[in-house]
Amino acid sequence: MVNIKKLMKDTLSNTDILNLTTDKKVYFLHAENPKPPYVEYEIFDENGEEWAENKEIATNYYVQVDIFSEKDYTDLENKIKEIMINAGFNRSMCADLYENDTQLFHKAMRFFITLNNN
Repeated sequence: MVNIKKLMKDTLSNTDILNLTTDKKVYFLHAENPKPPYVEYEIFDENGEEWAENKEIATNYYVQVDIFSEKDYTDLENKIKEIMINAGFNRSMCADLYENDTQLFHKAMRFFITLNNN
């Protein structure tokens, strides 16, 4: 069985991405007291794609990668898109946001991937 959390962490822990962050790591769900720019990721949905003999043999995973930054994050955004797509993820949407409470720019990027469960 595929561990999507490990796949996400391993994919996003690419040196080219980490070098564009302050803390040099990525965070699952929520970062405690991070220094911008930083990256969070989550799995927001998953469902069965294929079955054989009443067993799920392929699963769709829908994931979100968030960038939080005080300034322009274009280089980090482009690097994440490139690395995620090269790892087999498909991009489904992106949104440019601003968080009033933290006064940070926020880029939300959603991707999906179908993985065999063997």
